Amino acid sequence: MSLKHIADRDDVFARRYDYGDEEVLVADLGVAGDASVDLLDDTAIVVFEDDEGARQLELELPDGGAQAFITNGVLTIEVGL
Repeated sequence: MSLKHIADRDDVFARRYDYGDEEVLVADLGVAGDASVDLLDDTAIVVFEDDEGARQLELELPDGGAQAFITNGVLTIEVGL
């Protein structure tokens, strides 16, 4: 998983964790309103609004069956390796 797309923003805290057979990406998008994440093949598509307006991020995912969700503006993507 690549944090580059998210980590380029100074106002977003993102971290990747490896837990043996699972990889987890956590990013605080800093949004209070609507945000969504959809998984399409090996890509996570994140759509949200911030001070700059509507934004979309696409994150490439490794193989392994990913799950993704957003809670209180925090994006979490879990991938089983």
